Amino acid sequence: MAVGILALLLPASMLAAAPDGGLLVRIAKQSSSFQSAPGSLVFELNGNAARNCTPTISGASVVGSDIELRLNLPSTGCAQHRQFAFTLTADIAALSGRALPRGQVYRLLVRDQNGGLLAFRIFETEPGRTGPVPENGFWWPRESKGSGSAIALGSGVGIEAQGSQLAVNVFGFNAQGSPVWYFGTAHQQGRVASVDLLELQHGEALFGDAGKQPAARPGPRLDIEFESPSQARAWLFEEDTDAGPKLRTFDLARTAFARSADSLAYLAGRWVLVSDAESAPRQFSLLSRGGTSTADARFADADADAELSCAVDPVRRTATLCSLAVAGAVLADFDRIGIDRLVGRGGDGARVQLLRVPQTK
Repeated sequence: MAVGILALLLPASMLAAAPDGGLLVRIAKQSSSFQSAPGSLVFELNGNAARNCTPTISGASVVGSDIELRLNLPSTGCAQHRQFAFTLTADIAALSGRALPRGQVYRLLVRDQNGGLLAFRIFETEPGRTGPVPENGFWWPRESKGSGSAIALGSGVGIEAQGSQLAVNVFGFNAQGSPVWYFGTAHQQGRVASVDLLELQHGEALFGDAGKQPAARPGPRLDIEFESPSQARAWLFEEDTDAGPKLRTFDLARTAFARSADSLAYLAGRWVLVSDAESAPRQFSLLSRGGTSTADARFADADADAELSCAVDPVRRTATLCSLAVAGAVLADFDRIGIDRLVGRGGDGARVQLLRVPQTK
């Protein structure tokens, strides 16, 4: 409250001027000046600022795939009534001494000199990369630190994938506890998708008959990095708020509806193995077998002399890597594990999928 009162008392020319209308961040089409890695990624920032108050880049840091870029926002001499466009070039390797090779997903945070959030983006940097195909259905938020405990109870995400096009809806609650519903579409690019959401409101009641159309207003943006057909990392970013931009980070998981003491029980059932090679499909009826522990899980088809063995994340209790063996010989390895689809490579190097056969009564 004291900060707000101080802001009202100071003249506009004395306040740090954040870029007006937000920042557009993208990968620049130029080489890095970092001599040992000229192919390192360079970013371009576009925005609008008051005259005499163009932001400047003060530094950058890199931790793994997470990049933090710091801007200095001038606080004096700003001509607030005169706005103009600016472009900044951020050569992260030259700024931080850490090269950013292409081929992975990067997450870029832009902050001001006081640590305030200005922008956030994720980038797929491997052109033509084929990412995990997300399974259609309900996805639920989990803590991003891998604790597996639920957050935002009663909220969730619905995903419908048709090819590389995604339809996404986010349902939850606003600051007052009232339900909100967002909807958006996006093109999945490799392992990532950025969905600009619309908030739908003032629609017709479920028992109404007037044919009233709901109103749509801009909502937050949902950035998703798919790790497998049923696991993802997500960032909900809202730019236009009274308190400045907000960012919420969490994991998303599509989990089985069935309640069981064994969270991996969904891997039991009928599956069909299909390959991009010309080999004929093969069907397996897998049942849980002894030997399962906190570190692995095993399922077998005695008639086919087949076994599906999976390494298990002990915190999330989800399968991370699975191998299918027949008569003791490995037939395929899977590194993208879902509820209804496992994707990997066969012994011949061809892409293979283990697809669930729907149960019928």
